Amino acid sequence: MQKASFSIPKLKGKNILLLTHENADLDSLASAAMMHIYLKSKKIKSTLAVPSHINEQALHFAYENKISFMLQPNLAEYDAVMLFDLNDFHQLGLLSSQMRGLCNNRCQEIMVFDHHEPKKESISCASKSFKAFTSTSAVSTTHLLYSILGKDKSFNPKMAFFACVGMIEDTGRFLVGSADSFRAFSDCLSRSKKTYAEILSFAKHIIPEAERVAFLKAAQRAEIIDINDIIVVSSNLSFYQSSAATKLLEFGAQITLVCGSERGGVTTLAARAESAFKEKYNFNLMRDLMLPLQDKLGGNPGGHSGAAIWKGSADEKIVMEEALLLVKAFIIVKGV
Repeated sequence: MQKASFSIPKLKGKNILLLTHENADLDSLASAAMMHIYLKSKKIKSTLAVPSHINEQALHFAYENKISFMLQPNLAEYDAVMLFDLNDFHQLGLLSSQMRGLCNNRCQEIMVFDHHEPKKESISCASKSFKAFTSTSAVSTTHLLYSILGKDKSFNPKMAFFACVGMIEDTGRFLVGSADSFRAFSDCLSRSKKTYAEILSFAKHIIPEAERVAFLKAAQRAEIIDINDIIVVSSNLSFYQSSAATKLLEFGAQITLVCGSERGGVTTLAARAESAFKEKYNFNLMRDLMLPLQDKLGGNPGGHSGAAIWKGSADEKIVMEEALLLVKAFIIVKGV
């Protein structure tokens, strides 16, 4: 974890904003909700907000657990802003320019809580005065918050429950994980006073028909590439690239790549890597694929070792070709 001191006394009396990323998912929302509960226990007022959109799964979770949030907050109205599950300006959507303004003025305290790989363009790198609580070994931002707040006596069953939901969701029900994440989840499950089945029911993702059709199209278009006995599956899809990449991984691939052009000419590449392969060969999707791809084609990568995404303006065929070359080079150089 990047070293930073999380000081509660310094936050007393301040107007604090807890901000998720755009199109907030369960991990981002649950993380912000965990911090809201924690600050309330310390008699510190905070407001939970979303840039402009929240996904259906997170919205349902917020409704079921009475989590209130506002949309499109004015960042200048707050003394401190805490960001959850993001470290890139573009992940703030309509609030991106406001955040850049705060970074330039340096008049507010900014705290970043994130488990993705930091980059030179990251918000936490915009100023040395910002506090970054980051850990690429954490499987979710709720896992990261558990590591920071878990030993505090104010860490209550509801916070533990939210931590479990974030970990379940961001690991694809532990399709990826580590010994530390299982220990953290076990402790949080025990402290939440809920059963594993209850956690799963809250994290359940009701797949819309359009998404189901997209998965079937991704499977139909999939190409299986055997590189030194490593199964790499690639496919083309204009929407739901990340979800499709996860589904294809469940079918038995070690690496999946799903690429497609969206409206507005933006090309998206989503990638997933199997935990066993990743750990055995020290493979990291951000370090070994997405950042090298950025060097070649520009664009904006984001994610962590087992799940990552790249967005840019390059042609989707070129993006996929370059991605496959990078994956192949890694496998051959490592002598897999």
